[in-house]
Amino acid sequence: MTTGDQAQTLERRELLDSLARALEQRHQVLDAIIESTDRDDASRAVQRLLDIPEEHAEAVLTLQFWHLNRQDRRRIQQELEDVNSALDWTPGGGRADRVRLRPFSGSDADRALFRARATEPREDGTTLFPEDRIDDEIAGGLRRINEESTAWLVAEDPTDKAGPQPVGLVIGELVDAGVEVRLWVTPEQRKQGYGTALMLKCPAELAAYFPGVSLIVRTAIHGAH
Repeated sequence: MTTGDQAQTLERRELLDSLARALEQRHQVLDAIIESTDRDDASRAVQRLLDIPEEHAEAVLTLQFWHLNRQDRRRIQQELEDVNSALDWTPGGGRADRVRLRPFSGSDADRALFRARATEPREDGTTLFPEDRIDDEIAGGLRRINEESTAWLVAEDPTDKAGPQPVGLVIGELVDAGVEVRLWVTPEQRKQGYGTALMLKCPAELAAYFPGVSLIVRTAIHGAH
């Protein structure tokens, strides 16, 4: 699979994952839509509920009720599984070489990176955490890292002439029987292929932290992670 084909497959996978989650949480999605004041408000509500980008929320809103039947839900889930099987997750070529992942150290630089993630405004004006909670969130994250229930990784571009530059964060949290993975790319580095690079790189890296546990990779949405 070429890098271009893989990027398209990744995009399709992200959309299918959003649709599958919307169907799994269809009752909550319907409640969120009913409580909305207009279509734009409904789109934002679906984004917040499912933690998905705007274009995926629009796709959810355009789903017709007849797609809620069991056969169509199975079809979407099967296509998602087929796309996952088609992806080449092993790092080593193409965009995956553009990033290197290292453990979050708790240094001032790493704390500043997490602060940037936590305080970046989302479309509704909110942030992931209020300013006065960030230190507590970092402390809690470091504690869970020691307990081996989470993995925080700093993504760096090792090819920069000035030396490795941070480009984002990867956070994997044990949730029930799987690991939910959150990806975040710094605003300055977006639309340069880093999101796709992280999608390619993180599964193999996180497998070392959580051997034998399935990974649920969320899309690299900037302010929502």
